[in-house]
Amino acid sequence: MTIDHAVPRAADSRVAAVVLALQALATLVVMGLADARLDVLVVVEPPMLLAEASAPLVSGVLLTPEAVRGMLAVLLVTAVLQAFLVYQHGRSGLSASTASTAHWVAVSQSLGITVVIIALLNGAAAASTIVLAYALAAGGGLLGWLQDRAPRRSESRAHLWPFAVLTVLVIVPWGVIALVQITGLVLGAPASDGVRATTLVVLAATAAWAVAEWAIARPAGVARTPEGAARLRVISSTGLASIPAGAVLVLALVGG
Repeated sequence: MTIDHAVPRAADSRVAAVVLALQALATLVVMGLADARLDVLVVVEPPMLLAEASAPLVSGVLLTPEAVRGMLAVLLVTAVLQAFLVYQHGRSGLSASTASTAHWVAVSQSLGITVVIIALLNGAAAASTIVLAYALAAGGGLLGWLQDRAPRRSESRAHLWPFAVLTVLVIVPWGVIALVQITGLVLGAPASDGVRATTLVVLAATAAWAVAEWAIARPAGVARTPEGAARLRVISSTGLASIPAGAVLVLALVGG
């Protein structure tokens, strides 16, 4: 049986936009009140280790307010696109195609920027590594958009191949982050406890989002109905933006 896609309710998108906007505003206020503390408390300075070609393998990490501002972009992009969905609802009605495109644009930036910030916190310093991590994570959004073009069939999994490739693309940057952590441990320059805890929190949020998207694409569970899938998508994308951003802010406040 083929199950159609549904658009999120205006009320759900409105709540998501407000929650994300308030979190962004709260972050700005906190940064304004504790800007100096962010500079001095969260400092991870493992020794600089050089390979034979004088290329840094592990470099010091300084979590300045710029790292928190980077995560603000995730909040604001998702909030703006949720507000856009509300606007489209009131203007002329919202199509499933438009809702899907807006969703995956927001998700691609949530995944890409978050992976870059977490990689930097763990000591990944090479520009090529950072660019590749962003490209793989954000590029998964294109395959998510493609997944939405496939019919949702309850009796088959053949339509899930875009989601399978998306999962692989998103997992690779996390493998790189794990390799950086292991390299630091082996070479005696591990990431701090705070950075490792933040990495695990963000990874768990990303995994929860992936499970939700799998349920939507399958479809299964609460996402079996079009309306349930649309609501789950709003909730999961909001969590994907807000939980990592909150985790990085907490790390900045309590210290690494």
